[in-house]
Amino acid sequence: MPESGNMPESEVQEPADLLHLALPISQKVVLVIDLVESVRLMTADEADTVARWHDFAHHAQNHTIPQCHGRLVKSLGDGLMVEFEQPRDAANAAIALHQTIAKNNITLTAERQMHLRAGINATHVYTDHNDIYGAGVNLAARLATLAGPGETVVSASVRDGLTDGLDASVEDLGECYLKHLDEPVRAYRVGAAGAAPVVVAQREYAAPLQPTIAVIPFTARSNEPEHFAIGELIADGVIHQLGKTRALRVVSRLSTKALRSHINKADAASRLLNASYTLSGSYLVQNNKILVFAELCDNERENIVWTHRFQGFTQDLFHPESEISQIIASAASLALIATEVQRASHQPLPTLTSYTLMLGAVTLMHRASHADFLKSRSFLERLTEMHSRNALPFAWLGKWHVLHVAQGWSTDPTRDAKEALIYCQKAMEYDESSSLAIAVTGQVHGYLNKDLSTAEKLYREALDVNPNESFAWLWLGITAAFRGNGEVAVEATEKALALSPLDPLRYYYQSLAASAAITGGKYERAIQLANDSIRVNRSHSSTYRAKAIAQVLSGRTEAAKVTVKELLVLEPEFTVRKFKERFPAAKEAPEHTQRLAEALQAAGLPK
Repeated sequence: MPESGNMPESEVQEPADLLHLALPISQKVVLVIDLVESVRLMTADEADTVARWHDFAHHAQNHTIPQCHGRLVKSLGDGLMVEFEQPRDAANAAIALHQTIAKNNITLTAERQMHLRAGINATHVYTDHNDIYGAGVNLAARLATLAGPGETVVSASVRDGLTDGLDASVEDLGECYLKHLDEPVRAYRVGAAGAAPVVVAQREYAAPLQPTIAVIPFTARSNEPEHFAIGELIADGVIHQLGKTRALRVVSRLSTKALRSHINKADAASRLLNASYTLSGSYLVQNNKILVFAELCDNERENIVWTHRFQGFTQDLFHPESEISQIIASAASLALIATEVQRASHQPLPTLTSYTLMLGAVTLMHRASHADFLKSRSFLERLTEMHSRNALPFAWLGKWHVLHVAQGWSTDPTRDAKEALIYCQKAMEYDESSSLAIAVTGQVHGYLNKDLSTAEKLYREALDVNPNESFAWLWLGITAAFRGNGEVAVEATEKALALSPLDPLRYYYQSLAASAAITGGKYERAIQLANDSIRVNRSHSSTYRAKAIAQVLSGRTEAAKVTVKELLVLEPEFTVRKFKERFPAAKEAPEHTQRLAEALQAAGLPK
């Protein structure tokens, strides 16, 4: 076999090229075995390598392969191709062949040892009395290139025929790119990883779903003793603010204090605290004023992703809600999230960490791009595989189906509602106290099933479990807004905003809070919230709807017409009729619904 482990192109024909031969087609499991570094071994001692390979191949043909119910198709100078009827037999044969070669290596020096790599694929093949043919045969050879020495890599079609832990241990390697194939292939490693794996699996069952940030006490740019404690005040305030968002895991100050004088803070934070990011900086004090320099470092890639300087008054740092601390924390968290979302958008799925997938999924889910929306689902599904008993990804998949309908992309809202409830039920099976899962279930009932009473009941259940569940407050408020209850709507959504000052979905909170403010008659507040939301995310179409309605109701019809034009860029097919169809309280609060619809029509939205 070639050094790469691939079968020569001339030996593997595509099915389309063989149709005229009328060869019989059958379903087989193809095992391709490749000798690692065969060229080096042959160059070092050709005769010895040939003799040892001959003995191994003879044993495989006469003992291992028959015992595993296989048929040797061909034996080359540095590889074997074998066919089986069942995936289990092929996997057993591969494991046995690895064990045989390992026994033969016991008395040999490292330079003389032989190692195998194996690829297995279940596929249809074309057969004659000498050989088997087909693209699936070639795929088995290409899968072998993903295997490190002593490893076996199989396709999804083989994985489906194996029982993890019974037939063999099976490890998901994710979507892998193979030579000459445009689309990635889902691959799995059967058996333990070798000493030098080609692909490192991304199953992170114990890994956090949020990036970890360490805030190091800032360093004074002067030697004045009275200025020394200010750096710890800054760090304390920033840690306090960052701790308000569930999107991040924040290392306690007691753990980061010791790193203040460390030359390479990011390296120390990464090694000692397992922190993904480090926020540090310096400051200069003059009289009662302070100039703060802050920077955020991506510890894994060892690069600065954000830096800025801030001015303020030293007295501000002594306030529990320090403005300087709030600004630094907000800017740093937004930069961190933007970095992770960009990474999620441009890197292959198997290379992404759990928290990149989580932040990417949640953020992309709330964008107007259909491609981004679909990508967010693939991220969440990947997370359910990597963290199969974590409630959070399942709860967000339930939310995904709600938005699938809300954005007008669903062809079957009833099916979306059913699938959303299934995901929410799974989430609560894994964590019955998941306030997010309970709240999302409420949203499914409220938005998709138009059952606002059940939705409200579930939001309150979520708040009984966790009074600080900001989503429950947000959706409780918007449910009141749907019903035309402005006082409750404003109170609940403002509570949600207060609980999520640094949430990556802050714009989403502001968007829904704008709708609540409209119901409460607070049109200026609604316009302000909508503008703040649009400033962060210009692709969330419902924000433009709220802004246009508030503008019309406050007497700014011409400005509302401009807003509707922006809305129609995002949703060209949106109409007043579709607004009424989507509005959850259209039947329960027809007068309120009609009032909002008329405002949109006055702003120029087509009927």
